[in-house]
Amino acid sequence: MTGRCNLSCRHCYASRFSGLPELSTEEALKVVDGIAEIGARHLSITGGEPTLREDLPKLIVEAQERGLHVSVFTNTLKLTDELMNFLAKREVEVHISIDGASKETFAKIRGPYFDLVLERTRRLRVLGMEVEPVMTINSVNYSEVGRYVELCAELGVSSAALIPIIPVGRADREIMPTPSMTKEAFSLVAQKAEEVGLNVELWCSPFAPSLIKSRRIHASSCIVDVCMDIAPDGSVLLCDTIDIKVTDVKKGVREAWMEYSRSELVRSLTRPENLKGPCRACEHAESCLGGCHARALAIHGDLMMPDPLCPFVSNE
Repeated sequence: MTGRCNLSCRHCYASRFSGLPELSTEEALKVVDGIAEIGARHLSITGGEPTLREDLPKLIVEAQERGLHVSVFTNTLKLTDELMNFLAKREVEVHISIDGASKETFAKIRGPYFDLVLERTRRLRVLGMEVEPVMTINSVNYSEVGRYVELCAELGVSSAALIPIIPVGRADREIMPTPSMTKEAFSLVAQKAEEVGLNVELWCSPFAPSLIKSRRIHASSCIVDVCMDIAPDGSVLLCDTIDIKVTDVKKGVREAWMEYSRSELVRSLTRPENLKGPCRACEHAESCLGGCHARALAIHGDLMMPDPLCPFVSNE
């Protein structure tokens, strides 16, 4: 809902939205209503930093009154007691970025706010809120993922999420983990998740189940065909990390969704026969669908090439 942010994180893909015009409150409310009208179940509010928009509470109330489950991604820096109490009262799910298990690593990526973020996370849990920390796996923090899972368990959350970095926006290849680093990170996560009894989601990592086996780990395929990513200006992107505009919600959410869901480009990403390179002959093609198309585009310049972090196709 905004490209503005009060941090300048080393790996931020959303920095691409900085300076982008934002939907007005009236326009945003129309979008929320349109999302409810087409039968959507969930509204995920992200940024930038969503709490920088003063109309965030108004949009949350509207979404919930229209029957939508709402989640908000935040770095927590703007979470006042008033706002935290509001989110708790409204039972909003909160995702909090914690990109390191130590103060030193966190500072290298997000700045000197490690203790503050943990304090705010604990406060939200005391208020009874559903909180899911999120770590972006990169070359700086990959060795700490096991300790991150342990930290999340100590914070009392019911689940945690991790996502290997997608090199767009402020992120670049220098901070990308190698396929072997990614494989090691997944192994550490699975081992620690079993030890501490925490459920873990691996986002944008559909090849993960082929590498690790754990009842605590959930990794889904790309959901490009069942969700719609809306940029701050109302553009509907192929993915929030792919700058390919498919349509625009300002023409109406229902019309935009119909145009998006019928897009041949969107549909092509769900067909394993369209995959290129080693993915075409891979036994996991049906479930993996080539991994993350955004990483493939960023590194290979082609949406249908293999995910560069997949160890099965790595030549490192």
